[in-house]
Amino acid sequence: MKINCSQRFVLLMLGVLTLMACSKQNEETKAKPAPLVQLYEVGKDVQPSIRHFVARVDALSTVDMSFQVAGRITQLADRQGVVISEGKLLAALDPKDYELALRQAQSSMRQAESDFDRAKQLQQDNYISDSEFDSLKTNYDNAQLAVENAQMNVEYTKLHAPFDALITNRLVEKFSYVQPNQPVLRVQNINFLRVHVNIPEQLMRLAVEEAPHYQVFLENKQGDKILNQAGEPVELSYLEHKTEVNSATQTYQVTFKLPRLEGVELLPGMVLTARIEIERGNNNSGWWVPMGAIDTSGPEEFAVWVFDKSAGSVSYQPVKLGIIRDQNAQIISGIKAGEVIVAAGIRELQNDMLVRPFDNEKPVL
Repeated sequence: MKINCSQRFVLLMLGVLTLMACSKQNEETKAKPAPLVQLYEVGKDVQPSIRHFVARVDALSTVDMSFQVAGRITQLADRQGVVISEGKLLAALDPKDYELALRQAQSSMRQAESDFDRAKQLQQDNYISDSEFDSLKTNYDNAQLAVENAQMNVEYTKLHAPFDALITNRLVEKFSYVQPNQPVLRVQNINFLRVHVNIPEQLMRLAVEEAPHYQVFLENKQGDKILNQAGEPVELSYLEHKTEVNSATQTYQVTFKLPRLEGVELLPGMVLTARIEIERGNNNSGWWVPMGAIDTSGPEEFAVWVFDKSAGSVSYQPVKLGIIRDQNAQIISGIKAGEVIVAAGIRELQNDMLVRPFDNEKPVL
C-alpha cells in the first residue's frame, strides 16, 4: 500500500503531537521546586543598636558670687578658667571696719553682762523692782545679739568656694568698692558635668513603652570612646529630661551626668558626640519580628512558620501578638530567641514543607 505525501504529513504531525504530550506528562510528574523564602532569626536585634547624637557639655550649676556686706576688695582670684577647691578663699574685703564694730559690740556686751549679774543679786535682796531687772536682762540679750551680728559681718568679708568652683568670669576688679549682693565672680559647679542630648520623639516613645536597657558614652573626634585613667570607657548616667518637645526639631532634651575625669579636658560649653547603645527585644517584653512573618490565613488568629535548619522544612507555630508598629510585630509568646522564622513567602507554605532559604538579602525591619 503506497502512502502519498499528504498522508505522510499527517502521520508526521501525529508523531510530533504524541511526543509533546508525553513530554508534558513527564514534566507534570516531576515535583515542584521548593518555594523560596526569606528567613529571620528571632532575637537578633538584642545586639545593641548604636545611635549617635550631638552632645553639649554643661556645668552642674552657674552661680554669681557676691558679698553680703559692703566694702573694698583686697583679695580676688587673679585667674579665670582655674578650679578653686571647695572651702578655699575666692575673694575678701577689707575687714577693719567690721572688726572694730565687733570689738565695740563685745565691750558693750561685757558691760551689759556685768550689770545683769549685779541685778540678779539685787533682785534676790529686793533692792530693785522686777521691771528694772527685766530691762537689764533685755539689754544683755540685745548685746549678745549685737556681738553675733558683728561676728557674722566679719565672716561675710570673705567669700569661700561652696564647691569645686571653676572661675568663669571676674565681674569686678581688685580694690574696687562693692555693695551688698553685688556680683563679683561667676563660678560653675564642676563636681560633675551635665551632658545635654536632644533625643528624637520616636526614640523617646521607645524608651517610655519598652524601657530598654541602654548605655551612654562620649566619643572623641576620632570616633573612639573617651576613657578614664584606668583605660575604661566613661559611662554617663541619667539625670533628668524635659517633658516638653521642641516644636522646631521634635526632640526632647535629656540630661546625663558625667563624673569629673582627671587628665581629660572637658569644659562647659564643649560640643561632643554622645554614643547611645540600646538593647532591644527581651523575653519580658516580647520579640520584634517583621510584619511579613505573621500568618493570619491559618486556623489560628496569628502564627509564624518556624524553619528547621537540619531538615530544611517549616512548621506552623501559633503565636500571641502584642504591639504592631512601623511594619514590625511584637510577639509576646509562642517563639523564643534563636529560632528562625519565615519573614517573606509564607502564602504557599504547608507543615513539613521543604523550602529554599534566600540568604542574599536580609529582611528590612
